Amino acid sequence: MTRSRKYHIIFFLFFLVLIYCTSHVFAARYYQLLENERARYLGLRGIDSVTAHEYLHLESARDRAVFYDNYWAGKDEERAEFEERSTYAFKHFGQHAPLSDDRIPIYVKYGEPRKEIITPEKKVGVTASVVVHPAEIWTYNREGLIFDFVRMTRAYVLISQSEFGDRLSISHFEATSSDTTIDMETAAPLNFLMSYGRFRQQKNLTRLEIYLAVEIDDTTDLLLLRDIKVFDRSDSLVNHARHLLVPKDGDGGTFVDQSNLWLKPEEYRVEVELADIKNTKIGRKELQVNLIEYQDDAKEISDLIPARLIDGSFTHGKFDKPVGRVIPLLESSLPVYKPFYFYSEAYNLETRDGMYRVRTTYEVYNKEKMRQEIVDVMIKDWIEPGNVAYLGAEYHPMDLIPGNYIIVLKVKDLVSGKERSAIAEFRLVGND
Repeated sequence: MTRSRKYHIIFFLFFLVLIYCTSHVFAARYYQLLENERARYLGLRGIDSVTAHEYLHLESARDRAVFYDNYWAGKDEERAEFEERSTYAFKHFGQHAPLSDDRIPIYVKYGEPRKEIITPEKKVGVTASVVVHPAEIWTYNREGLIFDFVRMTRAYVLISQSEFGDRLSISHFEATSSDTTIDMETAAPLNFLMSYGRFRQQKNLTRLEIYLAVEIDDTTDLLLLRDIKVFDRSDSLVNHARHLLVPKDGDGGTFVDQSNLWLKPEEYRVEVELADIKNTKIGRKELQVNLIEYQDDAKEISDLIPARLIDGSFTHGKFDKPVGRVIPLLESSLPVYKPFYFYSEAYNLETRDGMYRVRTTYEVYNKEKMRQEIVDVMIKDWIEPGNVAYLGAEYHPMDLIPGNYIIVLKVKDLVSGKERSAIAEFRLVGND
């Protein structure tokens, strides 16, 4: 073993010992506090970690009382709300592992959430060796925040925080007409993601939605040229859409786009070209699309489309659907724990008193195991007017391990008893 290697090991061991000692000193100081002081300290950690640290390290109860009163001086209303929340959080979430339970600071900061409790029965048919953890999903509609907690040993640990609603802007493109050209001979490659969804528009007319996503470092003076050509089976051009794209709601990052084409139920070849005019870059992709199943309303369920977000806010009309804005998800891999969404439409439903009644079941399978093993299931009933169901689902992977998964949507018509199904795939990757 080299001397350098020995020094690294010694330093690492010293670091572990330092962490261990620090955490035990920290815990010891906490348990020396009176019960009401513990609640105050845990509450302060949720709104002001620096103040909480100072409070914990004061030497006497008198010093802590003076410090605490000074902190809230002139803020009687805020103090009363803080103490009410802190007391509640300490009583309901701080009995087993108060220093580790992430629900306490979240409750103190935001108050009472809309809460969904997930029990171990969430997973069905798994082997006995699989450990299933209880979990909770906290939603704050006013703040547009969702927190996912999973119980690890005795504490609930925050594994994911996501956003929705009016305060969450989506970086996207707005399209304008254009006859701009770019010199393809000198253009460098432009990378972008592309996917699509197939939906019934009306009898013998389908809606083909083409989704694009491109990573942009700087939107200053940036314009993209999007050129979409649709060819039928005889290779005749049947649709051509050419637009300039202007980036909106972001200075950089991932920008999404959606184009809606209305086509007869046939087979098509679609060519998509995306050009960065400012930086002289061009990317091209092609896809084969079969819409024949939609002839004479034969297709009774659309594709199941993964979505980055489904909520009641508005970004652009092209993302708007009856369930709200549906922002497509084009990433091939998703981080573990982070929630995402699915969208689908079911057609030709039977009605009773002008209302359809359906039950949706989302079953998640581990694709790599190559056997019918359900690792997650979501069930919901829908009752709405009309004979078309517009279905949006929010999915929380929670503690699913990294891997490849298949999700199967089953839509049972509770009036006729008929069932429809659609599938999609997703991949979860770790944080390493």
